[in-house]
Amino acid sequence: MDRFAAMRTFVRVAELGTLSAAARELGLTQPAISQQVAALERHLNMRLLHRSTRQLALTESGETYYQRARHILQTVEEAEEEAAGLSTGVQGNLRVHAPVGFGQMHLAPIVIDFQKQHPDVSIELILDDRFADLVAEGVDVAIRFGALASSGLVARKLASFERILVASPDYIARHGNPQTPGELSDHRHVRFVWAPQGEVIPLVGSEGPVTVPVRSGFLANNAFVLNQALCAGLGIGGAQVPLVQSFLDESTLVRVLPAYRYAPMDMHVVYPTAKFLPRKVRAFVDHLAARIKGIPGLNS
Repeated sequence: MDRFAAMRTFVRVAELGTLSAAARELGLTQPAISQQVAALERHLNMRLLHRSTRQLALTESGETYYQRARHILQTVEEAEEEAAGLSTGVQGNLRVHAPVGFGQMHLAPIVIDFQKQHPDVSIELILDDRFADLVAEGVDVAIRFGALASSGLVARKLASFERILVASPDYIARHGNPQTPGELSDHRHVRFVWAPQGEVIPLVGSEGPVTVPVRSGFLANNAFVLNQALCAGLGIGGAQVPLVQSFLDESTLVRVLPAYRYAPMDMHVVYPTAKFLPRKVRAFVDHLAARIKGIPGLNS
């Protein structure tokens, strides 16, 4: 058994969740993948995976081995990059995690352009509004909005953006345009399901912060769905300017209470370590920082 190859196979099976996905990525047959994992389990004298007809799950021993094996593989990759010197082109697997709305609208073209410039890089772009565990899920780079919790991650601020209240002209024509924050309570609200404040809007005006209770008529966990609901006239809602700037330019949506807005939100790129930053990560972060400056609604 090639222990290193088996270790690499097991790590990708653990990260991708199925033997077939790992087989496609590694260019092997599914039986070959299964045989490598089984051989590794026999060598270690422990079960690494719970197997069922529908899915795979790590055992407790498998989770521990996965963490250590991934670290070993990353160290080997870093050593090879370091030995190759700067003359070698950017290469390897790059796993990127980002929020759905921003990722689909603005990040996807940036990632695609990066892959075109570096064809030896294999990119996996994961769009998900939850905070991923970068180490446990094998993520190389993640985009995160808002305040960052204390962690061992390295963070680089990319930009900040405004969040504003918007509605469709049709909604305003039918229900009126609120003139004070308190009047928002008389209107239907469109918001994210997971909004931490729930049925309260925290705004900032010239006289300081103010919170307003609201009643939500439409909730979703996807920014594009919420934008569709706002454009369809289902209510007033908060929106990230980079995601609605085109609607504002076309007057499909209009500002509500322009003297008030949510507190600005920072955007960071985070990655697991700075001790040895793989060339693929360094190149992608630099590419991202340069390209993101051209996105309307972002402030550097």
